[in-house]
Amino acid sequence: MGIARALGREGVPVVATDHAPDALGMTSRYCGRDALRDPLADAEGFVDDLLALGERLGDRPVLFATHDEAIAAIAPREDEVRARFRVPWSPWADMSVTIDKGGQHAAARAIGFPVPGTAEPAADADPREAVRDAGLRYPVILKPRYAPEFRRRFRAQVLRADDADALAREWERAVPYGPQIQEVIPGGDDCFWTLGSYRDADGVPRATFTGHKLRQWPPNFGTARAAEAVWDPAFAARCHALLDELRFHGISQVEVKRDPRDGRDHLIEVNPRSWLWISLATRCGVNVPYACYRDAIGDPFDAVSGHPGGRRWTLAAKHLVASAKEIRAGTWTAREFARSIAPPVIDGVIDPRDPVPALRQYARMARRRR
Repeated sequence: MGIARALGREGVPVVATDHAPDALGMTSRYCGRDALRDPLADAEGFVDDLLALGERLGDRPVLFATHDEAIAAIAPREDEVRARFRVPWSPWADMSVTIDKGGQHAAARAIGFPVPGTAEPAADADPREAVRDAGLRYPVILKPRYAPEFRRRFRAQVLRADDADALAREWERAVPYGPQIQEVIPGGDDCFWTLGSYRDADGVPRATFTGHKLRQWPPNFGTARAAEAVWDPAFAARCHALLDELRFHGISQVEVKRDPRDGRDHLIEVNPRSWLWISLATRCGVNVPYACYRDAIGDPFDAVSGHPGGRRWTLAAKHLVASAKEIRAGTWTAREFARSIAPPVIDGVIDPRDPVPALRQYARMARRRR
């Protein structure tokens, strides 16, 4: 939805695709819509549908990816897709490294970019021994190197283990997905910082945004429900150095956790595509999707780097309910909540110029509540 709105308001025609025909992004007034098969459940069928769409549209439209599984599904037939579409991201030879958490960590270590303490035991190894040998401290988390199936099965980004017994139990559940075991960096949700950018085929940053989360759902290991724009050029430079090492081209989010003990930024992950709160960058004057589109069609423009701070973004449907619960439980304060929604603030779904997605979202919530 953030991509469709960012492009549509610049006069770019957009077609949204999803395997779920009622996906919220498909209801935006800024796009047409076309249902494709699920890239995770039927990768071949997904690419067939995508190629058919490209043939119908003609003139090699620009392709935007919003999920890792779509990028991975395209990879074996990359040449076919690139013949029908302009594909503004790294070829699979480079992307396969970026999409894998192990590849990200190797690149980070090569340039001295901090990473959390990590162990990668073999499937038949004892994870408790791996944690001990790596010198990791509990709590730890289990996260897949690359496995979108993990998120669909567990409905979570990671699995947490507070002690050795919990680790052994969670390892049995997670081991089919080749997980890493990582030490948890201390600090709250507001310690998660993001570089969001578009880099051209030569690795030149053409649009750069920085900001941090204020609150996640679920807390600690979830997705953003409130975030804030804060321009940090030194942080941006460090993250672009990592993307240089990965030889990355395209839209990406580099997420780190800033350790409150020493201020160092530890790599959480590189998402090699758009991210949830990209519309905040657009509101700050850094229209990442439009920069990507113009570069893909060969329309010259000046790079955008630097932006106002203090603007905020929320997903009200999650943020209001979750905040009320946390304030009652004493895990957050009313003052912090008030700051998170202080103007200037935008919502990721609610927009008077594009009202249908919000109407659909709240109608669904009402039906579930009933």
